Amino acid sequence: MNTPRRKTKSHSVWTAEHDTAVRRLADAAQEVKHSDTPSSQQQLRSAVDAARDMGIGWTKIGDTLGIASGNAYHRYRKRTTQQRCDANGAHG
Repeated sequence: MNTPRRKTKSHSVWTAEHDTAVRRLADAAQEVKHSDTPSSQQQLRSAVDAARDMGIGWTKIGDTLGIASGNAYHRYRKRTTQQRCDANGAHG
């Protein structure tokens, strides 16, 4: 038999946390549009990292940012310290 799934309290909490992470991501993206500063860029990167830590997929992140999921992945995936240094032109 096909019975409907009951929403549990933990599911509701996860959904609320998920929604909060997506809202934070959208707010950070909006801030970058209005004021493209290093601080706003860092806030956006932190929001993407938090969304990924919550299990939000690259498709949802890309949709929220208005870019393709692959572009979101390549732009915001977590990088090692060495990769960040190489991208910034520093040598370690």
